[in-house]
Order: sequence, then C-alpha cells, then structure tokens
Amino acid sequence: MNHSTYTARIFIIVLLMGVAGITGVLLLKFNIDRLTSNYETFIEESYETGKDMDTISKNLYRHQTLVLNYLRTADEDQKDIYAYEEVIARENLRKSSKEFETHINTDAERGIYNTVRVAVDNYLEEVNEIFDYVKTHDEEDIESNSFERMGVYLAEVNETFDQFSTLMNNNLAEGRRRMNNDILISRISAILCTALILVAVLVGLFFCVKQTSGLETYKVSLEKEIVQKNQELMAHNERLLEIQNNTVIGMATLIESRDLETGGHIKRTSAYVELLAKEAQKRGVYAEILTDSYIELLVKAAPMHDIGKIIVPDQILQKPGKLTKEEFEVMKRHAAEGGRIVREVLSGVEDKAYIDIAFDVSTYHHEWWNGNGYPAGKKQNDIPLSARIMAVADVFDALISKRCYKDAFPVDASLKIIKEEAGTHFDPRLTEIFIDMHEEIEKIIQKENDR
Repeated sequence: MNHSTYTARIFIIVLLMGVAGITGVLLLKFNIDRLTSNYETFIEESYETGKDMDTISKNLYRHQTLVLNYLRTADEDQKDIYAYEEVIARENLRKSSKEFETHINTDAERGIYNTVRVAVDNYLEEVNEIFDYVKTHDEEDIESNSFERMGVYLAEVNETFDQFSTLMNNNLAEGRRRMNNDILISRISAILCTALILVAVLVGLFFCVKQTSGLETYKVSLEKEIVQKNQELMAHNERLLEIQNNTVIGMATLIESRDLETGGHIKRTSAYVELLAKEAQKRGVYAEILTDSYIELLVKAAPMHDIGKIIVPDQILQKPGKLTKEEFEVMKRHAAEGGRIVREVLSGVEDKAYIDIAFDVSTYHHEWWNGNGYPAGKKQNDIPLSARIMAVADVFDALISKRCYKDAFPVDASLKIIKEEAGTHFDPRLTEIFIDMHEEIEKIIQKENDR
C-alpha cells in the first residue's frame, strides 16, 4: 500500500468521521429544538386550561352567592338587583364553560369537560326550578332537596376539576419523563459527536460542547417551570376546596336563618369549639387525638353541625311551643340526615380526615354521655370526641340564646346547667374545662354582641 493510497484512506475515514460528527450535531440541535417546542406548547396549553378552570370556579362561586343572597333577602328592590346580577353571572358562567372547551386537546380531557358541562347545566336548571318556585311560594317553602341537589352538582363540578388537575399532573410527569429521555439521548449523541469531531474538526468539538452545556442549563430551566406549574396546580386545588367550604357554610347559614337565628350561633359555637379544644390540648386531655391539624379541621367542620335541619319543616323548626312526640321524632332525623348530606356534599374532597370529622360532628352532636341521646344511642368514649366537644358548645349557646320557644338564660345560669349535666349529657372532663373558661366564654359573647 503506497503513501497516497494510505493518505486517501485516512482522508476518507476522517471525512466520514467529520460527516458523522456534523450529522450528529445537526441531530442534536434538532432534538433540542423539538424538545423546546413540545414543552413550550405543553406549558402554554396547561396554563390556558388551568386559567379556564379558575375562571369557571370563580363564576360558579359568584353565581351561587347571588342565588343565596336572593333567597335570604326580604327587600324586593334588593331582590331585583340580585336577580339582574344573577342573569349576568349565568351568562359569564356559560361563556367561561365554552371558552374552556376551546382548549380541550385529548379524549380524556373531553370526557372530563363533558362531565363539568353537564354538572353546570344541571346546577343552572336546579336554580331555574328554585326561582320558578319562589315566584309562587315563600322562600321558606322551597323543597330542601333542591338545595341538596345544588350542593351535589357543585361538588360534582369540583370533583371533575380535581380529576382534571390530576390528569394535568400526570401529563406534566409524563412530559418530564420524556424530556429526561430526550436529554439522555442528547448527551449520548454529544459524546459521540465530541469523539468524532475531536479527530475530524476542532470547530465541531467546540460546537458540540457548547450545545451540551446549553442543554444542561435548559434542563434546569425546564425543571423550575415544572415545579412552578405544580405549585400553581396545588394553589388551584386549594381554591376549589375553599369554594366548596364557602358553599357548605352558605348552606348552613341559610338553614340557620330558617331557624330564626341571625348567624351568630354558627360563629359563637365555632369559637367555643376552638376554645375548648385548644384548652383541652393545653391540659393534655385527649392529647392523642387533639393535634393541631385535628383542631383546625374540627373548627372548619363545626358550622355544619346542624346542616341536617334542611329536612325539618318550618312549622316544626319554628314552633313556639313544645314539640309533640311525632314532631320531635321528625326533628331528631336532622342528625342522621346531616351526616348523609355531609358525605354527599364533600364527596369531591380528598381530605378523608376532614370528611370524617364533619360527618361525626353533624351526626353525633346530640348523643349523651350516658347513652340517652340520638341517633345511635352511643355513650361515653364511643361518641366521637369531635361530637362531644360540639355538644357542649351547641347546648350552651342554645341556653344563652332567645329562641321561638324560650327566652335567653343568663350566662351564669347556663354554665350551671352545663355543670349539672356533666356525666349524664356531657363528657365530665370537657365540662370541667369549659366551666373553668367562663371568662373567655363571656368575651366571645360580648364580642358577638358588639358586632
């Protein structure tokens, strides 16, 4: 083999290596461009979808608030204003629902969207039935199951939004996995290009190293965007839970107004519950249960304790005299019905501990320590702690409040009655703590009276 032939062969080998290196660089650049384009498109679509869900949630909460305000007010002029604003809110809700549809890209998203749309339509249809009924009847005569269905449809919307958020999170995770695979392939390509171009072209080596460095920087940038997106999705889920809580509290307030209360009972009993639970925790009573997170959920669930009264007719709920045996049996049903309603309305909430506490508070707050309560006849520690705390707060506030069937008792007399019922109606340990806090209790009462 002569020198010229050897040189030619070396030249051909170097040329082929150079071509392979340049081809590898081009493929690497194409892979980076494709990765960038796909991820930017995905981020943009996720942002638009999240924004659409947030808009629907706000419009839904705005409309539901207007409906509740319309039903609560007795001022005809104010009713007209709420009715006018409700029409605008209804159109905004439908408009945002249509806008949401324009950003649907997959069959899975389409299926969830259809569920949202049907739930919204059912909710609006239920509102129409309530408004039609109000035109010929008093608001107090509205069928209780209408409000239940409103809550169920709202919960269904929130549940489907949770499903959509889960789908988006899965898509983000899948996008990140693909991105890491592309980066791995790009790194391998960069190594091959570097080896080939090191022999063939020094310029190619510089370009390849530069691209690899840029890719690592871009990977860090993309990971930051993923973290930010996940935080935004978590914040969105928290807003949805807040909307659901506000819906439940709005229903509880409406029910309380049927009982001729002004809204103070819900606020005061919640304050008593928080005061009693924190003091018991401080003294080490039931320390294994009364954690900070448990107390936080208990206070949040307290307003729902009488939500079951939505099934009690007004003629019983507002009767000025003593209830008959038959009427009292109807009244007693509100405890078990309250638990059922809580399960249905909060069905879309992922926090099982919150649902369990809300269920116990609404179902068992009329149980007695000696077993003579209802609906299950539980006694002593078989009664959930949340319900035992709620029982003390609820009965005390009922004693100090004027009702259609009685005058208000003085605070000292009410505390004396609570003390006398320790060991029969109430948990003795909780009763002792509650009596000891009479000064703090009077501050709560005074604060509410000053409003």
